[in-house]
Amino acid sequence: MAREKSALTTAITILSFATTGVSSLQCYKCLINPPSGENYNTAKRLCVHFDYSDNFIVECPHSTMCMKQDFYLDVQNGVRITGVERDCAPQTHAYQEYKNGKWSPKTEILEPYEEGCTSIDNKGERATTSRHCYCRQDLCNSTTSTTHEGYTDIMGVIVVFNLMKYINSLR
Repeated sequence: MAREKSALTTAITILSFATTGVSSLQCYKCLINPPSGENYNTAKRLCVHFDYSDNFIVECPHSTMCMKQDFYLDVQNGVRITGVERDCAPQTHAYQEYKNGKWSPKTEILEPYEEGCTSIDNKGERATTSRHCYCRQDLCNSTTSTTHEGYTDIMGVIVVFNLMKYINSLR
């Protein structure tokens, strides 16, 4: 009887750890630009290859929201270049705390975003228009782009961004 009670206590303890374990939010992650250094794991996560597969799913232990950003750039003759980026919403605030005569690093998770989408239009400037969307459910940043004028041309976005950067540096 004591042996059965011990086994039951052990099983209950293990189950309580398993059920109370906090899992982090999962989001899709894809990058617009290839990372410097060509890390294989992140280079294969380019948005141009995004296919809703497990390869693009990441854990977000320091975020309570997923985000998706759509970028639009209107170039000559009515041509629009679009780009999409998906990731965990950046919510960490790192700082140093002075306590008991010592400095120590601290990190806290902030809640700066509201669920939903907002558009940013830089009127009067030759800049990109972007739409930022935030949501709180697992893999909620999977929606397709809101415009269907063409497919994402990531290399075009990169070239235009770099060209604009260069032109602005000449001023």
